[in-house]
Amino acid sequence: MKKGIYCDMCTLDGYCPKPLEAVSGYLSKKWMISTIVTIGNFKKIRFQQLQRRMKITPKMLSSRLQELMKEKLVSRHVFKTITLQIEYALTNRGKQLLKALLPLMDWADQQK
Repeated sequence: MKKGIYCDMCTLDGYCPKPLEAVSGYLSKKWMISTIVTIGNFKKIRFQQLQRRMKITPKMLSSRLQELMKEKLVSRHVFKTITLQIEYALTNRGKQLLKALLPLMDWADQQK
């Protein structure tokens, strides 16, 4: 991580919070982190399975999945069978994000 080059909030050897603030604005949307973590926990998961596990409306889940695909954090795999099957999985970028979120989730769990 580059230090001290983004803003006036840090010294040359300090960390700049701006990049994290931009990401936290995105991740703070309701259901965003839950969607990432749930897909990561199951590696590959279908829409209805994801919806049932998260107890989320189809409209909200669809919206979050579209945003995650736009950011290249989640991929969508369509299987052309008699009944169309669609699976969602984390991309490499999504896996990196999940890996970065794990220490934060551990810290949050310890605050209980």
